[in-house]
Amino acid sequence: MSEQNEKKEINKNQPLLQVEDLRVSYYTYAGEVQSVRGISFDVKQGEIMAIIGESGCGKSVTARSIMSLIRKPGKIKEGSKILFDGKNVAAMTKKELSKYRGGECSMVFQDALVALDPTMRVGKQIMENLCIHGWSKKDAKEEAIRLLGAVGIPNAERRFKQYPFEFSGGMRQRAMIAMAVACQPRLVIADEPTTALDVTIQAQIMELLKKLRDEDGTSIILISHDFGVVAGFADVITVMYAGKIIERGTKGEIFYEPKHPYTWALLGAVPRLDWKNKQELRTIRGTPPDLVAPPKGCPFAKRCELCMNVCLEEEPPVKAFGEDGTHSAACWLYAEDAPQEVLEKAKKFAFTRGGRTNEQ
Repeated sequence: MSEQNEKKEINKNQPLLQVEDLRVSYYTYAGEVQSVRGISFDVKQGEIMAIIGESGCGKSVTARSIMSLIRKPGKIKEGSKILFDGKNVAAMTKKELSKYRGGECSMVFQDALVALDPTMRVGKQIMENLCIHGWSKKDAKEEAIRLLGAVGIPNAERRFKQYPFEFSGGMRQRAMIAMAVACQPRLVIADEPTTALDVTIQAQIMELLKKLRDEDGTSIILISHDFGVVAGFADVITVMYAGKIIERGTKGEIFYEPKHPYTWALLGAVPRLDWKNKQELRTIRGTPPDLVAPPKGCPFAKRCELCMNVCLEEEPPVKAFGEDGTHSAACWLYAEDAPQEVLEKAKKFAFTRGGRTNEQ
């Protein structure tokens, strides 16, 4: 058996992944699309971090950057740092990247039907990952069958020989998870793993990922646009908008003490089981900014009901909340000279849209 099977030592206080000032652009006929614009965060050992935001905000580009999968016309800009266990991912050789991808860090892609090779049997695809990392074909086959069973696919030996089109959507996603965890990576990135699945299957997939963390101490980055999916899953939530991180905090801080108007609006669009009366879900007016020519001020300013003049002209500073500094937001509402009338309006806005009440 490969040494990948050995239990990896976990230190929950030491960041496993550190992303510093990550900037990623795509060069198109229309100009430079600034997909990710200077974001920084870290993920600790055994931690589950969710990245939340609308489509096009840079979530998936961030995930692909961590996996070193950005290809032309995309480019990770100079000065960006992605450190995995202290090692610079951008400086890795092809051999080191081969060991890193799948062995240390793996990814569950959004569309399993597209991500899986339609011409290759599912079991062979799982075996391929194992063989790349030093397993013999015999051991890899046994492990692939075991993994298919472990992720809840019945008749694993028969399913091992089938093609992706013979699997249902939920089973394909389970097969993707089996492939991702085959070599017991220390970090798994799940990019919208529940897309196009019904609610029951969604819950099963999320439980499968959570079990992976609880049993093996695996760190997980969950990418989603749905607060409902991450509510009972994530330890830390990072909210992205227009290529930037606008708020970050623990699950409790984001759900019960959100600070940014965009986070309030997102939470206001989530249906609540404890609503006593029928409520109309909130919508966010306007559209996200064009990242070919991003705004010079707050990216959310033109859609924000609390917008001030400074929001349109200058990028807001990041404000930390609480003694431990786990909660932060980038918003001019927390500047010392913010107008009192705007602050009063913000309190009411947060109360009615922050996911804590059904009152109007």
